[in-house]
Amino acid sequence: MSTIRIQKSEQVRMAPAQFAALAELMRLRPGPAQESVRLHLVDGLSVPDAARESGCPYRHAWQAVQRALAAIELVRIAAP
Repeated sequence: MSTIRIQKSEQVRMAPAQFAALAELMRLRPGPAQESVRLHLVDGLSVPDAARESGCPYRHAWQAVQRALAAIELVRIAAP
């Protein structure tokens, strides 16, 4: 199975309710990494800015965002 990646140029933005559904689907635990993902996807912050704002190490924030983007792509494939 290959890794799913969203094109780098694609900007993913979502409403707070959509993020809540994504977080539940992914079983994201509340904490700095989840907050980094929310800041990136809902508020539009860059990953480094989201990591700083949430107090999450950049590497953890980046990994969490990548997992979220992969989950979004899988949902798009499953429900076009």
